[in-house]
Amino acid sequence: MRLGLLVLVSLLIAGCNEQSKPIVSDPAAPPGAETGLHGVWTTHGVDETLGEVDVEMMLEEDGRLSMVLILSSGGRRSFPGSWAFEGDELVLSGVYFSPDGESRVRWQVKDGVLVLEDASGRQQEWQRKK
Repeated sequence: MRLGLLVLVSLLIAGCNEQSKPIVSDPAAPPGAETGLHGVWTTHGVDETLGEVDVEMMLEEDGRLSMVLILSSGGRRSFPGSWAFEGDELVLSGVYFSPDGESRVRWQVKDGVLVLEDASGRQQEWQRKK
């Protein structure tokens, strides 16, 4: 099952190298509340093992992170973690991000949509949950 999650995660948010730049709307704006990242974000994907899943990513102001997979059967799988800014990267940590336990991404919030981009340029859009 973790292999299937790894495949989904690699499409959602893969690591960036240290030379990456974030894709922020206003690079002069400091990270934190001004970025609008706090809250619950959702996306949809297909996991090799679990099939179609909705994914909720909750970013709390205190740095806590919760990743929840919502299965088409109605079941839920939850993975706690943490998030932080390091330099100009968004770093997501926890079991969900196996095998390394961490994912570094470039990010942008544009028109209420969170776009995460991996080092190879693959992007995943997350909608803010209402």
